Amino acid sequence: MTGRSSLRRLAVQTGRVARQELLWLRRSWTVPAVAVLFTLAVVSVVRRADPPSPGEQPLTLLALVPDGDPLSTTAVVLFTLARVLTLFLPLVAVVLAAGALAGDAESGRLRTLQTFPVSRRAVVGGKLLARSAVVGSVVAVGLAAGALVSWFRFGTVDPVSYGLFLLVSVGLSLSLTGITVAVSTLTTARSRAIALSLGPLLGCAFFGVDPGVPTVLRTGLLVQPYQLLVAGTHSQLVAIPRVVSTSFPRTQLDGLALSDGISLWALCAWPVVLLRISAGRYRRRDL
Repeated sequence: MTGRSSLRRLAVQTGRVARQELLWLRRSWTVPAVAVLFTLAVVSVVRRADPPSPGEQPLTLLALVPDGDPLSTTAVVLFTLARVLTLFLPLVAVVLAAGALAGDAESGRLRTLQTFPVSRRAVVGGKLLARSAVVGSVVAVGLAAGALVSWFRFGTVDPVSYGLFLLVSVGLSLSLTGITVAVSTLTTARSRAIALSLGPLLGCAFFGVDPGVPTVLRTGLLVQPYQLLVAGTHSQLVAIPRVVSTSFPRTQLDGLALSDGISLWALCAWPVVLLRISAGRYRRRDL
């Protein structure tokens, strides 16, 4: 009973912190500005979505496989968006989440918050919950606008494939948000939190599509798991690791052969591990 009551008390405190954080974010210009910029970026990408020219080999872990059938416009849109979201989503997550605790510690607001009857774990959990809700909403709204533009331009959009793609992309954005909040918890300055989270995440976006990097390392760079999950959203999209393991079953892969389950695990592992470490460090910090 004691353990259950403790969890209930922690949940109540986390919800209280999350509500306060959302109220504070509503008064900030950052969220609407990022939402507008992200939506415009998605709309611009969808308007320029065209199938690759014959013989073109783009630097990506996704491939379009028409199998003699005409390419679906939804497949082309998803292929194009998935290539750029690996850069856009880290920017959105870092701008909206890097100040979660580091910004409050810098301004002194965090010390005031800890005078209320909430535990430090509830502070980390509440801020993570609020920032995840904001980032997920911004990404969902931007991609929904992309679906409308695709429908107006091409006259059709596959709601099932696009909806699954939206869910996978929101999942990646939440993973990146968790990593960013963890970094923000470990630092005491917003600028430092931005640098320490944005730099590695953009590095993941760059090296995650480099075929010269071993597969097992690309798995941990988040891009390859994301694009493999994207490949499952449409029949005309495939992920290169899956193609290799299917076409050449006797070939020894240079690392881990991914599956959807492993991809989901990879997207969850980084934020979970980092958040546990950062929450433990924060509980011992002298404010």
